[in-house]
Amino acid sequence: MSRGRNKNPGMKKVGDDLEPYRRLVELQKQMIELAQQHEHSKRRRDALREQMVREVTDRRPGRRGLRHRLQQSAAKLLKRVPGFAAGKTNSGAFSCYSMADASQKVVRAVGK
Repeated sequence: MSRGRNKNPGMKKVGDDLEPYRRLVELQKQMIELAQQHEHSKRRRDALREQMVREVTDRRPGRRGLRHRLQQSAAKLLKRVPGFAAGKTNSGAFSCYSMADASQKVVRAVGK
């Protein structure tokens, strides 16, 4: 009986000594799993980003070229002119035009 008692404490001590290593192995497994999940989420993010870019470029109207940009710039410039706002008329040369009409005329003049 005394032999049985001597063997058990030694085995328990060896088991206790291995417990930190077992915990370390478990943590390493968790790290590997998290790294794989991270890679998967990065691939998914990149795929979603590419899909979004495709959808945005597909939805863009074809008239977003130079003419459209010039119209937008002319409209922004005309907004800065004192007394010339959307719906208001000016006693000057643009009195009978709305801002959109005036900006189109400016674009046509610049385009010629």
